[in-house]
Amino acid sequence: MTDQQPLLEVKDLKKYFPIKSGVLQRTTANVKAVENVSLQVHEGETLGIVGESGCGKSTFGRSVLGLEDITDGTIEFRGDHIEGLSKRKLKEYKKDMQMIFQDPFASLNPRQRIGDALEEVFVIHSSLSKADRQKRVRELLVEVGLQEDHYNRYPHEFSGGQRQRIGIARAIALNPSLIVCDEAVSALDVSVQAQIIRLLIDLQKRYQLTYMFISHDLGVVKHMCDRVLVMYLGTMVELGSSDQIYKNPLHPYTRALLSAIPRPIPGRKKERIKLEGDLPSASNYPTGCPFHTRCPLAQEHCKTVVPEWREVEEGHFIACHEV
Repeated sequence: MTDQQPLLEVKDLKKYFPIKSGVLQRTTANVKAVENVSLQVHEGETLGIVGESGCGKSTFGRSVLGLEDITDGTIEFRGDHIEGLSKRKLKEYKKDMQMIFQDPFASLNPRQRIGDALEEVFVIHSSLSKADRQKRVRELLVEVGLQEDHYNRYPHEFSGGQRQRIGIARAIALNPSLIVCDEAVSALDVSVQAQIIRLLIDLQKRYQLTYMFISHDLGVVKHMCDRVLVMYLGTMVELGSSDQIYKNPLHPYTRALLSAIPRPIPGRKKERIKLEGDLPSASNYPTGCPFHTRCPLAQEHCKTVVPEWREVEEGHFIACHEV
């Protein structure tokens, strides 16, 4: 896998949101949502991105797809630089890069039939006739576990799981290569989560899809993902295969996250690692290692020196002075 050209390569990506104040609305500070993220995503794999709320994982996913303008860095898709492209030029890549949102209902017009909403994808990106568009939409509905006659229903007539299936249908409509799943199952009941995960895995096998799977649910990520990136305050703290991260977590933040996964094994106690303090503000970024304010291993130099991103074993990377 690593010998092939990556489907997606991101280098030193930064995304800052300016804080403006005063009558003239001058920028007085920046919220550093994503800070120096570099990684590769290979065709056919599922890369999990995990971390606490506010760690920048969703902003990173949106930035990769051009839904957010990046502050600095480069984004290559199939070897082509796509950062900074105009909306017209980026449209050429949109067919090959799609997103599944946490709440598909928010992006659906409550007064528009589901069939018409899905048909819009083909109106924008294809030259299919109306009859062919309608036929393809009905095929998509069946493909994601719905029925053809759901074409004429409205969003409020569907359950949360069914609406997410509609979101998945919209994402796969144009046969993309890369799909960013942004908390795609977090709002669903556990039983429905399992159904949607099975659907995503089945579609991946059928169409050789590549997923970036953004989630705070580490149990789901373990089941879904080939590799896992752990983010903290917009930065990368650990990256490795699923086995490396779950069986041999090295970064103290990763260990704390994994300790929170419920393991209902009778007769076995599980020690929860509790992090002291709150997540620092991204608008008042810590010096040195961004995790030093909460890290149980922190030393004096952690407060001033940014840790080097280094490979500790093949494919397993970490940013920490003390490990």
